[in-house]
Amino acid sequence: MKMNWEAVRFLSVVALAVVIATFPFWYPEVTGTESGLVHEESQTFAIRGVLREVGEYNIVVETPQGEVEVAVHGWYRERTMKWFEVLDELRSYVGYEVIVEVEDEGGGNLVAKSIEVPSVGVKF
Repeated sequence: MKMNWEAVRFLSVVALAVVIATFPFWYPEVTGTESGLVHEESQTFAIRGVLREVGEYNIVVETPQGEVEVAVHGWYRERTMKWFEVLDELRSYVGYEVIVEVEDEGGGNLVAKSIEVPSVGVKF
């Protein structure tokens, strides 16, 4: 019996492609497909209030509805400032009105995407 090696090679490539394409469904907790981490859109909104406190990793903004704690991490000002530099500068603006664009990472964890102090024209 003579075997057609081109057909065997083609079928092997197809089988490998199917295995690679279906991998995320084998281990959903690792890839995030089961938990909804993949293709999940995050909510972004603005908080306007008075900057009350600047902590080591977060800020507290007082709004008419109450105090809101927002985490500050990552890069700001188009990747020219790190989060700790932003927090250092924000310490001098405690008591000023701020507008914070936040992203809800789920579970009530808010992360600042941009922070603006409109009365002095500062934006991070």
